[in-house]
Amino acid sequence: MPVKSVASPALHWILLAVAGLILAWSGFEPKDRMTWVLEVAPAVVAAFAIALLYPRWKFTPLVLILIAIHAAILMVGGKYTYAEVPAFNWLRDEFGLARNYYDRVGHFAQGFVPAMIAREVILRRGVLPRGKWLFWIIAAVCLAISALYEFLEWWVAAATGEAAEAFLGTQGDVWDTQWDMFLALCGALIAQLALARWHDRQLGHEEASGTVSLRELNADNIDRVGDLRVTETQKVDIAGIAKTIWQGIGRDDLWLRAVYAGETPVGFVALVDRTRRDPPVNEAYIARLMVDQRYQGRGFGRAALALLIAQAQSIPGATQVRLSHMPGNRRVGAYYEAAGFRYTGEVDEAGELEMLRPLERGQT
Repeated sequence: MPVKSVASPALHWILLAVAGLILAWSGFEPKDRMTWVLEVAPAVVAAFAIALLYPRWKFTPLVLILIAIHAAILMVGGKYTYAEVPAFNWLRDEFGLARNYYDRVGHFAQGFVPAMIAREVILRRGVLPRGKWLFWIIAAVCLAISALYEFLEWWVAAATGEAAEAFLGTQGDVWDTQWDMFLALCGALIAQLALARWHDRQLGHEEASGTVSLRELNADNIDRVGDLRVTETQKVDIAGIAKTIWQGIGRDDLWLRAVYAGETPVGFVALVDRTRRDPPVNEAYIARLMVDQRYQGRGFGRAALALLIAQAQSIPGATQVRLSHMPGNRRVGAYYEAAGFRYTGEVDEAGELEMLRPLERGQT
């Protein structure tokens, strides 16, 4: 998926330099050397991973900065141990708190930052579109990461005995593990609620709203329409825009349009006028209906389908509109049934299930 804003080389170097200085300070006479190694290891691994993937994969500036902040949190915890960070000792003593709460900050960040990393990877790879499923799956992923980390703490403690006490940092709280996972979950939820729109702007997800319309392809919009994409899992069900345009070369029966929400292109449709065949067939055929992964789940596809049916009704001699879908995609079948289509019991030459909807000839 095209990304509007990725972190510049300068930002990578600046954050690496700052993180390197913090790492050097953190590693100078830490309170417990084994705890320091265990705490800063994820930050070092992350730095190597970012360097290894560069320049094939560059995060957005927002996510890269969040990764650097999380690394700093880990390094500070490694320096003093999470139970002895001086600033939080002062807060404990000044306000009569029950414990040093720096570890709570660390576990909140353990959900907050991975949530945005997961969101970027999932959206850019087209695994899921924006929406409720994305929100809750990311939350579940972050909760699973937190649980895995608790497993690692357990295994380290079992292997090293009392030497791992500073790494565990329970501070006598029998519910410490549950608190850690709960705060990671809170971090994941709050990150998405607070930063999703900012993140979307950097990913190039335009805010699409307004009346849905079908517009001709032209020199002004062809590049933006060509950049529209479905998710990876949907690619097996929907042919690409470029292929559809190529199929339309030299044909006068193929009606191609971009789907707009306000002034933003959000999808693409193709309608075949089969009354132009020899011999003519009294129907129109919806050859393509796609909505970009960034704009799915917002009613744009339903509105575009209604406009396609209206276009089919305007074709003289057309009394019905036909379409088809892959057999395994029953969800889209239910979607079309809600719009008045019914299965014919026929399978086309591509093995797709055909559906039909009669047109009301009194309407145009």
